[in-house]
Amino acid sequence: MNIEPWMIGTAIAVLVLLWALFTYNRFISLKNSIEESFKHIDITLAQRFDSLTRIAETIAAYTKHEKEVHTEVAKLRSQFDNQNENEKVKTSNELSRLVSGLQVQVENYPELKANENYLHLQKSINELEERLAASRRTFNARVAKFNTMLQQFPTNLFKFFMKLEKRELLHIDNSKKQDVDIAKILRG
Repeated sequence: MNIEPWMIGTAIAVLVLLWALFTYNRFISLKNSIEESFKHIDITLAQRFDSLTRIAETIAAYTKHEKEVHTEVAKLRSQFDNQNENEKVKTSNELSRLVSGLQVQVENYPELKANENYLHLQKSINELEERLAASRRTFNARVAKFNTMLQQFPTNLFKFFMKLEKRELLHIDNSKKQDVDIAKILRG
């Protein structure tokens, strides 16, 4: 059998076309999985806001001067639904700061720490935090894979054709990275 040059050219063109289709579909798949991952984070953050609002209300019922924390949590909650991904992450970090303050305030009220409703809310918040951490890990893994494909040759040629941009990883707030001084906390 005699192989003609046009046959080789056609075979190469078909292989390039198949590779292009595969790469295009891979980018679409990764983009959709990133969006799905962020929706999981979004849902968990909304549930966390609701639980923290209830816990702030419980604390406010025991204490009169902690009303401003409850007001701040409610304000953040009302803004949350209309924010984009980056704004939601910033709002979540602000909420984490408020939660830290709430935990310190609770230490001053032993009867609150023994309250069954408070204990139930605290447990549900801990479960939500674990789900949130898992969702963030999944999101970051998918974003890292997506960003790697955008930067590697020859798949990086698709970023212009598909108008794709590098996605941001979710970062941990700097206050969460600091060591905890247990002795200081125990001394009060």
